[in-house]
Amino acid sequence: MRSKYYDVACVREAIHCPVPSIVPQFFQNGEIDWKSTANMLENCIAGGAKALLVTYGDSLLHILSDREALELNRFVAQVAGGRAMVIACSKQWNHAEMLEFAQKSKEDGCDLIIPFYPNWCGGLDKDAVVACMKELGAVMPVMLLSCMMGGGIPLSILDRLSADDGLVAMKDDVGQPYGKNLLAHIRDKMAYFSGGRAFNFLDTAAYGADGYLSVYARMYPKVSNAFWNAYTSGDMKEAIALVEKYDIALFADFIAKNGLDFSAVIQGMYETAGVGSRWRRFPYSSLTDAQMEKLKAFVHEKGL
Repeated sequence: MRSKYYDVACVREAIHCPVPSIVPQFFQNGEIDWKSTANMLENCIAGGAKALLVTYGDSLLHILSDREALELNRFVAQVAGGRAMVIACSKQWNHAEMLEFAQKSKEDGCDLIIPFYPNWCGGLDKDAVVACMKELGAVMPVMLLSCMMGGGIPLSILDRLSADDGLVAMKDDVGQPYGKNLLAHIRDKMAYFSGGRAFNFLDTAAYGADGYLSVYARMYPKVSNAFWNAYTSGDMKEAIALVEKYDIALFADFIAKNGLDFSAVIQGMYETAGVGSRWRRFPYSSLTDAQMEKLKAFVHEKGL
């Protein structure tokens, strides 16, 4: 039976919310902590997430083996059990491996795939990208990351693809002004959501963005839900106030002023929320005890 997510309207509905990206939780020795990962997923779903996103960078696929990356995608689908749309993501594989990934993701119960092709020295050929997307789209609905080709996938490629080919959504990781140009170009034929933070979403909301990747939806969904409720009710003053209180305070004040690694801080926030741990796999660093105390103080100050 053909997946309902070939219908762009269904995809738009699923990402019309703060979307959490899924980061595997680790033990201090670097092994994946599947129980904590399940706890984090349940927290996201209980917090109202209608979509769960595995993505190349944020989900740390670059420090997972091929086997672990496939297992993470399968595990997310298994835990979700149809309660949220599951977006699986590849590592940087060749096209034959991508086709295997698409078929496995379909069998594992995922709903969309993100194929993140390698692009060493800009070697991805435009005609090849179109052909690859059509082959993958015949297996499963496809979402693309705009950063796959560096500074943004050329819009001329997207002119040659549509939901009829299986390309149903774009996630923008490049930012402005590319994101607005991308959205204006595709909004009538595929879904779009912005990366990273609520203020990235506000940059594109007036242009028709469907949703956004949320930092807080992963561990403190009450924050992302408060922002979304303010935005959808038309209370832009409150939405902006929440962005300033939580997003800007976290990134500009806490992370930047303390000279911390963004990903390490996000991992530490899973621990402060009680749904995961601070640990990341070596050679990445994890927050020290002293840094965790600072993070706990920030979380307490914000009433989280």
